[in-house]
Amino acid sequence: MQLGAWCDIWLSEYCGAIKPGTLKTYSDNVKNHIKPALGAVKLCELQPHDVQRFINGLGRGKKPLSPKTIKNVHGTLCKALTEAARVHYIASNPANGCILPKVQHYDIMPLNADEIAAFTEAIKGSPSEPVFYVALNTGMRLSELLGLRWSRVDFKKGTIKVDAQLLVKRGDGTARELGLPKNSRPRTFAVAPAVMDCLKAVQRQQKEWKLQAGPAWNNQFDLVFTNEAGHEVPHATIEHRFTRIMDGINLTGHRFHDLRHTFATEALRAGVDAKSISETLGHSSVAFTLDVYAGFTSDMQSEAARRMQALIASRDGAK
Repeated sequence: MQLGAWCDIWLSEYCGAIKPGTLKTYSDNVKNHIKPALGAVKLCELQPHDVQRFINGLGRGKKPLSPKTIKNVHGTLCKALTEAARVHYIASNPANGCILPKVQHYDIMPLNADEIAAFTEAIKGSPSEPVFYVALNTGMRLSELLGLRWSRVDFKKGTIKVDAQLLVKRGDGTARELGLPKNSRPRTFAVAPAVMDCLKAVQRQQKEWKLQAGPAWNNQFDLVFTNEAGHEVPHATIEHRFTRIMDGINLTGHRFHDLRHTFATEALRAGVDAKSISETLGHSSVAFTLDVYAGFTSDMQSEAARRMQALIASRDGAK
């Protein structure tokens, strides 16, 4: 069997539990990169050096791929070959151990106090002001905000449950869908009363839109954040508005995801315990949270040391 034929079988028969968007990415990687280069190679004859040569070639030529894209293509090939090994078509996965180009990671760029003030002033009147406000004060990811449903907002308890995300639309003609949150881990957390007040205002506005739209209203998922007709808000729309706002206050270079980092660092500075922050953000562990924000906790550790010194001095002075 040729590798190309196996990839087709893998996509059609072994990827049934994969999210539609992810499946399309796999399909595109197979069609655009894996098949043209390795599709004719016999599955049982594919060697590690063949895979390494393929990966190296993706970063060269007239249109070299970015390290992140190369990593994704390799991931697709690796998953297909892992499944081939599992069903005993091959003895082992020749894509394992492949040396990949280093992926450039974005620096964490939370807003400081002055920047937060400038941002909250600049978003006033924006159609996406509530999205920005809730993101800044809960640390929710963009897909989680756009996939938030009213049934998951408990105004009495003051909590939000995140158990879904609005998937990015992949290609023309595809329908919007909800998927599980990142890591497939639902979470419920308490939020500040000001956030709940914001959501109540959103609910009032949405009811007005529904009356005005009449039969044209279509909020199929009962989403919190919609447009005037009840339709889902595209991710790109929020990101574009965010970029324009940041450019307008001379904070170019920040990403929407930096609002999540801002929430985390501000919560740490406010003295919120790391476990609560980790659970609110949906991180895999407290250790991961502390590792991500290690560079922003050093000042807090120094402050803690100063407070301990003051406490010790007060105790010694009382003797």
